[in-house]
Amino acid sequence: MKSLPGITLTLLFALSLFAQTPDKPLRSVTDPGVVTTRQNITPAGVQTVFDGRVYGVTFGASANEIYALTARGRINQTNFIKLDWKANTVLQRIPLKENPGLQGVLFDAVGKQVLVSAALPEKEGTTNAKGRQTSPVVHPDGSQTFIELTGGARLLAVNESGVRSVIEGVGHFITGAPALANKPNPRGQRLAVLPLIYNNQLAVIDLNSGKLVGRPNVGIAPFGAAISADGTVAFVTNWGGRLPKPGDLTATTGLQANADQVVIDQRGIASTGTVTRIDLTTMKVTHTIAVELHPTAIVWDEKQNRLYVANSNKDSISVIDTASNKVIQTRTLSTSTTKGFAPSSLALSLDGNTLFAACGGLNAVAVLETKTMSVAGYIPTGWYPNALALSPDGKQLAISTLLGPGSGWREAPNKRYVHTYRGSVSVVPVPDEAQLNSYTSAVWENNHLAKPASAATRSTTKPAPVAIPARAGDPSLIEHVVFIIKENRTYDQVLGDMAKGNGDASLVMFGEDVTPNQHRLADQFVLFDNFYASSGNSAQGHQWVTQANETSYCLWPGYAGRSYPYDGSDPIAYSDGGFIWDAALKMKKSVRIYGEFAGNMNGVPMQSRAKLYERWKAGEDFSNEWNITAPIKPLNNILAKNFPSYSNIIPDVIRAQIFNKDVKKWEAEGKMPNLVLLQLPNNHTSGTNPGRNTPKAMVADNDLALGQIVEALSKSPFWKKMAIFVVEDDAQNGVDHVDGHRTVALAISPYTRRGHVDSTFYAQQSILKTIELILGLPTLSLFDLIANDMRASFTDTPDFTTYQAVEPKQSLYEMNPALTSLKGQARRDAIASMKMRFDVPDAAPTETLNRIVWRQIKGQKIPYPRVKQSVFAPLAVETDDDDR
Repeated sequence: MKSLPGITLTLLFALSLFAQTPDKPLRSVTDPGVVTTRQNITPAGVQTVFDGRVYGVTFGASANEIYALTARGRINQTNFIKLDWKANTVLQRIPLKENPGLQGVLFDAVGKQVLVSAALPEKEGTTNAKGRQTSPVVHPDGSQTFIELTGGARLLAVNESGVRSVIEGVGHFITGAPALANKPNPRGQRLAVLPLIYNNQLAVIDLNSGKLVGRPNVGIAPFGAAISADGTVAFVTNWGGRLPKPGDLTATTGLQANADQVVIDQRGIASTGTVTRIDLTTMKVTHTIAVELHPTAIVWDEKQNRLYVANSNKDSISVIDTASNKVIQTRTLSTSTTKGFAPSSLALSLDGNTLFAACGGLNAVAVLETKTMSVAGYIPTGWYPNALALSPDGKQLAISTLLGPGSGWREAPNKRYVHTYRGSVSVVPVPDEAQLNSYTSAVWENNHLAKPASAATRSTTKPAPVAIPARAGDPSLIEHVVFIIKENRTYDQVLGDMAKGNGDASLVMFGEDVTPNQHRLADQFVLFDNFYASSGNSAQGHQWVTQANETSYCLWPGYAGRSYPYDGSDPIAYSDGGFIWDAALKMKKSVRIYGEFAGNMNGVPMQSRAKLYERWKAGEDFSNEWNITAPIKPLNNILAKNFPSYSNIIPDVIRAQIFNKDVKKWEAEGKMPNLVLLQLPNNHTSGTNPGRNTPKAMVADNDLALGQIVEALSKSPFWKKMAIFVVEDDAQNGVDHVDGHRTVALAISPYTRRGHVDSTFYAQQSILKTIELILGLPTLSLFDLIANDMRASFTDTPDFTTYQAVEPKQSLYEMNPALTSLKGQARRDAIASMKMRFDVPDAAPTETLNRIVWRQIKGQKIPYPRVKQSVFAPLAVETDDDDR
């Protein structure tokens, strides 16, 4: 198989010659994954890579020992790890049954223990703590179940002999970063505080008695906390900001009844961030301090009366005077074109003169001088740094990252999966000025920001129109862009059998018999065999394909229990950079949205999928069947309300019929929108649920719908000035031999290079960047700014040949067998599928569903690629119970 040019990643260390053991992790990473954001990864210091995400890090009693909180695979695989990082030895590893808290580990020097915030997995049920229906819970592997929130958040106290005590019942499901007081308060209590993200409360806990002493209400979605040394005052950041006031524009965080109302702006994006001050002697809120969006981390310099707050969705740090409880300064780290630095964790030097800010989007730690809040420089890290800690002597900085070197592999290095996470911890000596200057140069090079974006001067002479202009605003030969978003497939699952591309045919599940249109389009227009989804699930993917960015609220995920923000139902999930349609409308371009971010079809009466197929085959018109209202209110101004939003009960060929009728209407009117977004979700499938269509049938339906839409567009008068882009929202439903993020993408236009194979490194944000250049739109974030645009696949000499859709050999109507006809594993798979929810993407446990579909298509004799212990992870070999 040919190599892929343009993959922007680096080997982190040289090959190691020493054997791996669970207690002696290797520091070499010989098979780094793809960094889909086109950033290079060159972490400073001494790095240890873990099997699974790292959720937090703290130093212990000495500068030699660190504690990390990791989680891998599915639920119940959280690990508390003590590491002698200098000796590269795991001193203690405790498996925990709880899900990890976010930034949820803190060393208690007074109590000689480590505090760990966590939450028990919840029981299935029908209502949650707020009287809502069951809520989605997303597990560390990206899979999701629906649960009743009956309690379970807790604070663990871990000492040398293991978990010493558990403080139970302090809240529901998800927890943030704990903070603790070093001295007892006037009542003799030594307090710790724990933000309860779901509950909108701060748990106040007496470490001496192990009892909950208060749970005051704060703002919406609290995350980070700070407490005074004497335990009398606490501050907490609120991701969702303040409670609404009369007259505020608001939206709900999720579609459940009684969901929290969040203050939003005219775009539908959460528009406030706050810090709440609590008097811990009375358990009363005394002040609500407005900061910027998504206040995440917080650190308090009590001696100087300074509170530092990292606003991750504004790329800024607020400085609060705790004497007056007012913001006295705000330092923004990025520019208008580089939104997405995402400062998410803070640490303060022992003398208070230096502030360290982990910037998740920049893969770097910003070093600021607190006297002036000027940036002295940046330290390079692994992928998405999310927690910081300083050693007791102040000389070492520990940095944990969620994604480390990128996703890993199953069973063999050529079987990679998006959720085989490999987080990391690096320990870096606090750099002097010369070293920091060197690090800073590396950070700018890694992020392709060594030259200012404005360095290329614009000619005063208007250039001639070309397909893909050099700069947004220059004339393009293309006036109409159609962007089609599908669901959850890897490249190898669909196109791995195309000989001219870099595929692995052994991993193909939906080959040419099932997806002839995708094969023909890739063959006749352009085959992309080096294209990646930056997302890991639908809650992330629909942000990336519409915003070229993802907030920390989505990545961690902070939305658990509130929403699953694939559908526009949670304003806290949206980036401050806005959506691609916001950018288009700002530039006076016409926009039409079909299904994307339009909620879901829950509660909308509809017939069975089989009945809908019967009506479609009979030629019935569905253009007046449904009336959809989007959760993002401004979107309704440009929404095709008769086009169904997410539901896999409605065949995609019906969606194609509705859309193609609009194409005919545009032809009659002589005008078509400049930007069209359209969702085709049925390739997500419904497993082997008896009485439903088989996975192959659903993917074939999706493929035929795509072909019919492209045919209609190519035969319209707008084709001569059109480009169609197609991409999956994520790649989590399968395995790929290159990387778990590699996915299927298409570019279809008279201006694409016919029959071309393009192995340039592209990701979802490459499509957005190319759309911006075509339509003259502003940059949304750092990530579309630095993405490769797709001009290598375009030409200025058009070929106006139209496309003819082809019927798949695979039947669209094939049904899963009845349960009574099944036995053995097939019966067990059918029963499991019957218990899953398919009305929301990823509601079915991803790992289980992947295996079920694999077995139905590949048969029982070809095993699904199992998770195998990676050579660099300091954990024991896992046994995957889904393979029993």
